[in-house]
Formats: sequence, C-alpha cells, structure tokens
Amino acid sequence: MRFRFIEDRRADYPVTILCDVLGVSPAGYYAWRSRPESRRSAANRKLVDDIKQVHGDTRGRYGSPRIHAS
Repeated sequence: MRFRFIEDRRADYPVTILCDVLGVSPAGYYAWRSRPESRRSAANRKLVDDIKQVHGDTRGRYGSPRIHAS
C-alpha cells in the first residue's frame, strides 16, 4: 500500500522524500516496482473488474448481495 502511494505521487514529489515520510527505503520501493504482479493480486484485480462490470451493466442498481449472487 505504501509503495502504491509512492508510485501514484512520484510525479509530484521526489521518491526519496516520499520514502522518508512513509518510513520505507528507496531500494525497497524500486525492488517492488521490478517485481511481477502476484497471482493473488491479479485474481483480486480481475474480481474487482468483474464486480464493476456487473454493477455497470445494472446501471448501479445491484448492491453487494445481488452482485454476489450473480
């Protein structure tokens, strides 16, 4: 989560300052960037995409119980 925050804000602030504020090392951040996405993370991303698709297809009318049943 910290590394994602740094990634999202690195255009606005230097990476070293963001790392200092969040208490992580710049080397750890750069190592995180070079790692491939884990299977768990990819599965979670696909699940979120599927939920957004169902929610969009129903024009936002389905809540979590109906989406879960879909």
